[in-house]
Amino acid sequence: MLSVKRAKSIWIGIAAILASAACLLIAEPLIVSVVSELDGYVVAIDPGHGGRDSGSSHAGFTEKDITLLLSMAIADEIRARGGIAVLTRDTDTDLWDQVTYQDEIEYTKKEYEQDLELGRKIDPRDRGIALGTRFPPTYRLGLRARLLVAQQHNANILISIHTNHFRSESAKGAVTLYQSHSDLSRQLAAAIQHYLKDLLPGRAEPGISPDDFFILRRSPIPAVLIEIGFVSNKHDREFMLSESGRQAIAKAVADGIQDYFRLLKYPL
Repeated sequence: MLSVKRAKSIWIGIAAILASAACLLIAEPLIVSVVSELDGYVVAIDPGHGGRDSGSSHAGFTEKDITLLLSMAIADEIRARGGIAVLTRDTDTDLWDQVTYQDEIEYTKKEYEQDLELGRKIDPRDRGIALGTRFPPTYRLGLRARLLVAQQHNANILISIHTNHFRSESAKGAVTLYQSHSDLSRQLAAAIQHYLKDLLPGRAEPGISPDDFFILRRSPIPAVLIEIGFVSNKHDREFMLSESGRQAIAKAVADGIQDYFRLLKYPL
């Protein structure tokens, strides 16, 4: 039988051990590693327009300002999920001074030859510049600069952010445009639009469409151009300008991008 004095000593020892263990748990908390599905992916985000190119405008708000706000919110969301977000511009600039006219002519000549080899439909503007019968318009230099930013950062995809405009304020809703020559671009557009259509409804399903804008036509990686909403529509405009609206849009775009990469990794 233990004496009272010895029993007291044992309990004091046990208490000391428990106290030490508790201190270790506090000092070295359990760390659980969470791997995001966007880890390792580089997303180039292009805020449409900028600088001397204001884009569309309505009620005192310009497209170039709204696209920059939206793009920065999307970039933050991509980074929060472990991805790398690269903005083609983070200030009010048109990037027209980043590429020379001669450089653009040389780029276009190479692309013209590639289009001929691949049997692609050739845009008459590209043909004219390649053959020397047309001079590159200045805005095209800024568009080329955006493609080069994505290329320099080895981006996996490019998303160009825009807002829409129509003479009637009733026009509303998001639409996502994709490269007509790229099935991956179509899949990316469908994945993003799946989430955007619920936030900014107005377009008939599927809400995606092929298009031949320069950014889409000339991007060597899967690219989409997202017309987030109509700046000419009061609801769309206010939603895009509000912090809560931008966060919701950023989440929707990031959800779509995440689904796209997941489907590439685990095709149905």
